[in-house]
Amino acid sequence: MRYITGSAVAVAVLAFTALAGAQTVPVEKGSEQRAIKAEVVMKDKGFQITQGESAKGFLLMAGTNADIRLRNEDSVAHEFVSTMLYNVPFQLLGTGTFVRATNAAGIRVDPGQTVVLSFHVPQGTNDFENIYEVFWCNVHGKQHGDKMRGEILIVDQRGETAGG
Repeated sequence: MRYITGSAVAVAVLAFTALAGAQTVPVEKGSEQRAIKAEVVMKDKGFQITQGESAKGFLLMAGTNADIRLRNEDSVAHEFVSTMLYNVPFQLLGTGTFVRATNAAGIRVDPGQTVVLSFHVPQGTNDFENIYEVFWCNVHGKQHGDKMRGEILIVDQRGETAGG
């Protein structure tokens, strides 16, 4: 895991952008709505970020609950795997299969299926610490440069955000 530091202004702009584009999803029938933080579409043996920060990835806020929609529009099964999920308990809304890899975990999504992956976003250990993570398909995205790889920036807003 690599650590990246950034300015408070950049963090605030990214956080506002992430919250402004959120959609909601029912957690269970008849229950409250929760915001979808990102959507990853699996198509043509590639990941397409249809909701998030960029075509390559998305931003999550440390210490919050995240809901990521995974939609497989391809004709083969794909996986969403990350080291971030290795020791993080998560829930699924929809039909998916738990996947464990070396120091990583995730979900296999069959063709035509959509699942929502819900978990508590981990926090770093120091103030103003941002965590850079990656996700990949364990079948079609193991190699650097493959189309089935993406990036996650976890922004931690603990501590002071402005000088006084």
